[in-house]
Amino acid sequence: MPIITFKTADNSKPITIEAKQGSSLLEAARHGGVFIETPCGGKGTCKKCLVQIKENNDQSVLICQTSVPEYPITVILSNQSENKIDRFENFDDQALSKYYQNIISDETFIKKVNLQVSKPALLDGLSDADRFIKAFQKVIECQYVEIPLNILAELPEKLREKDGELTVYYYLNKNTAYCVSLETPSAYGIAVDIGTTTVAIYLIDLESKKIIAVQNTYNKQIECGLDVISRINYAKKNLNELRKRILDTINELIDNVCNKTEIKPSQILCLSLAGNTTMTHLLLGVIPEYLRLSPYTPAVFQPQIYTANLLGINICQNAPALFAPAVGSYVGGDITSGLLCTKLTNKSNKELILFIDIGTNGEIVLGNDDFIFACACSAGPAFEGAGIKHGVRAQKGAVEKVSIDTNLNTHKQNLQIQTIGGAPPIGICGSGIISVIAELFKNGIIDSAGKFSQKNGEYALFENISINETDIDNFIRAKGAIFSACQTLLDSVNMSFNDLDKVYVAGGFGRFLDLEDARTIGLLPRLPDEKFVFLGNSSLIGAYLCLVSQEQRKKMHELTAKITYIDLSSEAKYMDHYTGALFLPHTDKKLFE
Repeated sequence: MPIITFKTADNSKPITIEAKQGSSLLEAARHGGVFIETPCGGKGTCKKCLVQIKENNDQSVLICQTSVPEYPITVILSNQSENKIDRFENFDDQALSKYYQNIISDETFIKKVNLQVSKPALLDGLSDADRFIKAFQKVIECQYVEIPLNILAELPEKLREKDGELTVYYYLNKNTAYCVSLETPSAYGIAVDIGTTTVAIYLIDLESKKIIAVQNTYNKQIECGLDVISRINYAKKNLNELRKRILDTINELIDNVCNKTEIKPSQILCLSLAGNTTMTHLLLGVIPEYLRLSPYTPAVFQPQIYTANLLGINICQNAPALFAPAVGSYVGGDITSGLLCTKLTNKSNKELILFIDIGTNGEIVLGNDDFIFACACSAGPAFEGAGIKHGVRAQKGAVEKVSIDTNLNTHKQNLQIQTIGGAPPIGICGSGIISVIAELFKNGIIDSAGKFSQKNGEYALFENISINETDIDNFIRAKGAIFSACQTLLDSVNMSFNDLDKVYVAGGFGRFLDLEDARTIGLLPRLPDEKFVFLGNSSLIGAYLCLVSQEQRKKMHELTAKITYIDLSSEAKYMDHYTGALFLPHTDKKLFE
């Protein structure tokens, strides 16, 4: 078989594999562990997987559209196609402190009980399991006690080690107590946000409820498409691959935090997960095809409690996995868990709240104690830097802030750019795109339609990094989808933006968003600064709260039951609002005065 050698542009260690002639070069790369970004799902439309083939005559090809030849080749990857996934850590202890204080006395899902099991007696007719169950039911009120096979296998020895004294970790579900672990020295839990682009986890001490480690990484599924629609399409023939990719992502994160803290994976006794409806289906290995087809019916809104072993997550094999519930095909558990970070959890709250999760899909929630409406819109991947000529995800070297100062006398422009980590620029991330469009518009370099005053239709930020009219048009469409979805929800209750008491902006993207820039381009309404609250990763915080507080988990389910899901495709006003929002900042300028 032909030998394929993959090299990166920075000349890091090459990877060499054998591949079958005529097979897909993209699949060969993936099987060899080489990271290739294909936001379009391998259709050849995004042009992000452009590589150089070194042979007799160098040529540039799209790797997703290229087959393995009959002879050896060397493939030179671009900087955006390196054979690794970046990892980064970010933990704001201060931001979580207010939630921690509220739940410190709450009961956790995983519980601990100390038992004194009676000794066996000759001809008493009781097995070790019988005596264990009797001792358990004497202390804990339940009808049934479920003993997993691996716990049953160690039960005889454990009972006799300390003359029947046992520490048992368990959880209750309806009338049954499920045993999770015996004699574990310390118990931990994992909270997971399964994002379309990024996966993040907290490692939590279940006794103190404190977060002791945090880590994030890019979802390995992004090689198969950046948005949920491309992943749904990819899953038609590759469901198992997508499931394996998200499991590998989660398990690698768990390995990393365990190595960092010297905690054994077997000590992690519970798992709380929040993700959009598509990501949840893919993790479960359930085909998501019908999420995108009318009448848009998911296989499940609220998954059962499955064990980590059944899911394929490498922690205590009996650990229960708690999934945040979805309310629609495109309003999932990441939103229902995120609502725990808002005042909607206060039963007496009469303030009108708008919750916006900005990403590839824009999810919007509007309500107070009397009602809650939710909807979702397809904003596209522009907020993640995709669909933009020189767009990149938020990573070291990505342009995140731009300032243009035009001298009124000379009309010369002083351009200043700020990159993540202060590194040399490699492209423009979502917040950077908002910043540059706002600056171009304020300085009269582009008009309200996003068109350049000069004929070249492009603005250079740095060597080989620029933004053009197509990029701006893609972004205007994305911001227009978000803003018009908000307007449509407000219309449904005969209210306007001025009636809002609080606007919560969720998601990692929103955390680095410049409020004034967002208002300048028409992404967010022009309301007083004090009405805006930036939550960061509310999905992950919500997953954490559900893990450590039964009261918070109950609130999440109560909120979910109150939500009325609105399908924007059946709302005539949505398209009217969307058309009006396809300008900077909007055709109705009064909204932004």
